[in-house]
This record gives sequence, structure tokens and C-alpha cells, in this order.
Amino acid sequence: MSQKGSQVKKQTLYISIATSLLIGFVCGVLYSALQTPSLMSTEEHTHDQATAAIESLEQQTSNNPDDREAWVKLGHAYFDSDQPSNAIKAYRKALELMPGDMNVMTDLGVMYRRNKQPKEAIAIFDKVLQQDPNHEQARFNKGVVLLSDLDDRKAAIVEWKKLVVINPLAATPSGTTVKELILQLENQAQEP
Repeated sequence: MSQKGSQVKKQTLYISIATSLLIGFVCGVLYSALQTPSLMSTEEHTHDQATAAIESLEQQTSNNPDDREAWVKLGHAYFDSDQPSNAIKAYRKALELMPGDMNVMTDLGVMYRRNKQPKEAIAIFDKVLQQDPNHEQARFNKGVVLLSDLDDRKAAIVEWKKLVVINPLAATPSGTTVKELILQLENQAQEP
């Protein structure tokens, strides 16, 4: 085969590859463009559902202000939609109707933290831990507030070491074990 014929075949091959890549790129862009609106409408639909659920629960608590479960659900709906001040009000009302629910108290503490009230969060977590020193979620969250909001690494490590005694397999939401987290913090404290 001549060199010219070989060059033509290579050139044809390169053009074919470039054309295939271009077609693939264009198809990918079109596919993405067509899919994006449906993703946005799904997000809007989810937001609309959350808003409708909140409105329904607000109506339910208005109609029956002594319905503790409705107040807890309303607090959770506010929690999930990142409305900490509203969640605090709903959880406080639920606890007023039935004091001592440690899980609701823990959620209330988390909302105080999100509302930039770390000392109130610690006070709530301490109340939970007075009632149940083995309440893992309250102990973990107390450590988070101590470390992240009050910049007290030593106190956070103390809380988390207590948690590891309760549950050696305790893990952060990201999946890191609390033991690993403690080691990381202790190693960082030793660095100059």
C-alpha cells in the first residue's frame, strides 16, 4: 500500500474518531439539558411537599394545641427544612406537653446549635445526659458543639471518649468512627 493511501486511511480514522467524540459530546449535552428540568421540578416538588406538610401540621397544632405528637412532627418538619427557630418553638411546646422525652430534647439541642445558641444546646444535652448518661446522640452532639462552636477540643474529646466506652463502634454521620476522630484530634493537638 502506498504512503498516500495509508495517510488517507489514518486521516479517515482520525475524522471518524473526532466525529464520534463530537456526536457523543453533543448527545451528552442534550441529554443533560433535557434531564436538568426534571431534576429541578423534583426539587420543587419536594419543597412543595415539605411546605404542604408544615402547613398541615401547623393547622393540626392550631386545631388541637394539646396534640404532643403533632408538635413533635412539626418540630421535625422544621428541623428537616432548616428552620431552627421554628423547630425550637415546636419542640419546646411538645416538651411542655410531655416533659422528659430525651430524643426530642436532643433534637431541640441540635436546633439550638443551628440557631447559633451553643450554650443553650449544651444545657439541653446536659439535661439529657443527667437522665441517661448512655444517650449516645446527646453525648455525640455535645462533643460537636464543644469542638465546633465553643472551641473546646479537650472537653469534646472527653465527651467522645465516654461515648466510645458506651459504644466502641460509634461513628460520625460521615462514617468515621469516633475512635478515629479522637485520635485525629489528639494528634492535631500534639502538632506544633
